[in-house]
Amino acid sequence: MGLYVGISILLGLAVLFILLGARMGVRVEADGQLHRRAQRQFYLQRKTELIADRDAGLIDVAQCQELERELDRQLVSESETDAPAKNIRRQRSLVVILAFALPLLALFIYAQLGYRLDLQLRTLQSEILAEGLDEARWQRYQDIVADILARRPESAEHLVMMATLFRQQGDFAGALPYYQRLAALYPKDADVLAQLAQARYLSNQRRVDSETQGLLNRAIAINPQQATALGVLGIDAFAGGRYLEALNHWQRLLQVLPATSGEAAVIAGGVAEAKRLAITAGELDGVAVSVGLNPDLGPAPTGVLFVVAKSADGSPMPVAATRIPLSGDAADQNWPISVYLTDGDVIRQGKVLADFPDLLVSAHISVAGTAIRRSGDWVAAPVAYSGGVVQSPVALRIDVIQGAE
Repeated sequence: MGLYVGISILLGLAVLFILLGARMGVRVEADGQLHRRAQRQFYLQRKTELIADRDAGLIDVAQCQELERELDRQLVSESETDAPAKNIRRQRSLVVILAFALPLLALFIYAQLGYRLDLQLRTLQSEILAEGLDEARWQRYQDIVADILARRPESAEHLVMMATLFRQQGDFAGALPYYQRLAALYPKDADVLAQLAQARYLSNQRRVDSETQGLLNRAIAINPQQATALGVLGIDAFAGGRYLEALNHWQRLLQVLPATSGEAAVIAGGVAEAKRLAITAGELDGVAVSVGLNPDLGPAPTGVLFVVAKSADGSPMPVAATRIPLSGDAADQNWPISVYLTDGDVIRQGKVLADFPDLLVSAHISVAGTAIRRSGDWVAAPVAYSGGVVQSPVALRIDVIQGAE
């Protein structure tokens, strides 16, 4: 597209130059005619005056002839040095040369910068979309982009293109040099830094070394909710047995992911497992909740499962709450779902679960993804439990569709 736009603009300029040149030539020609007419009138008037002076006896015949010859020489000299008449053809020629030279110069520059290769790349992309990506086409693709980047090494579009293609094929080592070049171009772009860190992490046997940690820290400092960085930090912490740290990163990540996305469902599963392991290790206090589904209701809808604990004293404000994204068939295959309410889920500031000896735990699936129940939500009856933190799961069963007759 850039090639065609550039050529169109330059051709338009060429036409403009030609029109301006033609208009300039007409104007200059008109000025030249006026100038020559004035010269002729002056010549005739002066010659008449010389004859009149001779007839009046003011000058003799010899003087009159000499002055006429001088007047003739002056007329010839001025005609030869008439600038408008002399330069009009040269100016027209220069305009025409410029009009044709600009598009040719543009084509030369486009060729030198590799824009013609972009056309080849688009043709190859269309071919891949129609017939698929095989080894030969993939190699051609790499060769063309390498040629483009050799000519335009700061083309972020092509760097991103190659990094993404390698990443989609699971070749993070192949994507790494492109992310490194992007990070050098955009050292304050949180997304680029996080993607480079992820590529380093996955190509380094899922280990976070000091350089990768530095990249993740920089990304989070720029954007505390950068999803890729939070995901990598959470996975690394979980793999290292640092479950509370993993929970911190993943719970922040859930806040920025679409509630019903597949990625949110995966992260929610990781959160539940990190809570379970942290509770088992004695690092976190909490209660396990098992949420079942009445099969007579059919497949669960896509939405968000909310598990809420309220005080048994009747206060409408929840004590603790957690949410589990449900994404299509994936959620339906995992019933009952294990959920954990922990001190980290307590909403009331400065409080922990043990501060509430008597609680009511309820659950509902919100089709709209909101914590407030609405018509059409799937609901489980609340279950009471006492004793603060308990070891056995609290069993809930979703068996009512709110508002259904």
